[in-house]
Amino acid sequence: MADEFRTREEVIKQLAKLREKFQANQISLLPKPQLKREEMDKLPKSKCNICGNYHATSKVIHLDYVGHAALTDRLLDVDPFWSWEPLATDDKGLPLLDGIGGMWIKLTVCGVTRLGYGDAEGKTGGNAVKERIGDALRNAAMRFGAALDLWHKGDLHLDSDEWTEEELADARAKLADMMEILLEGGFSMEEAEFRIKQRRAQLGDVETPFEKWVDRYASLSMRVTKEIQERNAKPAPLPECAETFGAHDA
Repeated sequence: MADEFRTREEVIKQLAKLREKFQANQISLLPKPQLKREEMDKLPKSKCNICGNYHATSKVIHLDYVGHAALTDRLLDVDPFWSWEPLATDDKGLPLLDGIGGMWIKLTVCGVTRLGYGDAEGKTGGNAVKERIGDALRNAAMRFGAALDLWHKGDLHLDSDEWTEEELADARAKLADMMEILLEGGFSMEEAEFRIKQRRAQLGDVETPFEKWVDRYASLSMRVTKEIQERNAKPAPLPECAETFGAHDA
């Protein structure tokens, strides 16, 4: 609520919390198809070991993003009274969509309102409604600076665009450790390479400075650890059969 903040300086200070970096465990992976929908539909699909979603097994890249839950948590931390509303409604009072199924919203945080836009990315039914709202909230929150580093391809506040030799050596050592962990965890060489290829491709990339690379590596490490645990989970032992119990009773 606007009257909770009496001065402009207090509002600015509070809104600055939206720009704080999200932790690795708050960042998810969003699968993005590289071909048109009709072409992607022809490809074989399965549950992805990287992001956990069901999608095509090829022609897909994964992008870092902050999900609806993590963003809502941040908004509540900044302003428990934050709100959003559609920019326009129809004659039934429901959000009015534009000609291509997108929705404009107004997001209000600490008494400040900014616009956002979201679409359902081909989803239908109730899933489309939820996707549209979540996408619009992320887009509007970005106008406040939330997860801005994930929206931007490079680094917005980079003092030096070059990796040092020490940083490169450290990153290569981390990837080598990750490869060893994957192989010891039961993954094939091809599977292990697939999981680290994106981080390997970013080594020394001026658009992915070392600090950001380390954050993304930490997120990858958490996912890999969970995946290894799930892959190597042993089933609970089966109970003794009825004949065995009968033999003991006799």
